[in-house]
Amino acid sequence: MRALILSGGDAPSRAALDAARPGWRDADLVIGADSGARHAAGLGLPLHRVVGDFDSLSAAEVAAFAAAGAVIERHPVDKDATDTELALIAALDAGATQISILATWGLRADHALGTATLLTHPRLAAAGATAELLDAASRIRLLQGDAVLRLELAPGTIVSLIPWGGDAVVSASGLQWPLVQETLRAGASRGISNVSVEPTVEIQLHRGALLVADGGVE
Repeated sequence: MRALILSGGDAPSRAALDAARPGWRDADLVIGADSGARHAAGLGLPLHRVVGDFDSLSAAEVAAFAAAGAVIERHPVDKDATDTELALIAALDAGATQISILATWGLRADHALGTATLLTHPRLAAAGATAELLDAASRIRLLQGDAVLRLELAPGTIVSLIPWGGDAVVSASGLQWPLVQETLRAGASRGISNVSVEPTVEIQLHRGALLVADGGVE
């Protein structure tokens, strides 16, 4: 089951997503994280659930979402989790095993960084689920432990490999600069802006944790 979470940042246009990410709309569950629910109409998406403290939505907007059939999940304003984290938990509770978070980036850099850390949420591993940050320009996923990721990409697509929380030992093929059990050091930028040269890029993580970002053309 795939869930799409609409966060409260800047949403790309539907046309841009259609061009860059075919199939992005194929979701069984669409959840608006507070003001992220506003993105649904412009993106041509159904809205199944709205989650948050609703400090960024008016009472009339919440009522309109409910009248249109969305389940409303209200939380206290004084809470320990962001609205996007609560939406992630709601998706997992509903049985989602693939979760895409859209509209991560915006004016609040702290919220964007907090949303990126949700890729390490312990509930994901416990459920055997995966999550990604998605927009028209990039897709970001997290590899942990001994893992392999295969990407089908147009030649010339930018692929960045970023160690997360410490050094990462990585092999990668199908790239302009392949890696063979190379150590990418935390705090260094060596893995930024590699480029796909084959239709299939394979990334193998031997140790550590690694953010994999693909999107855009060199």
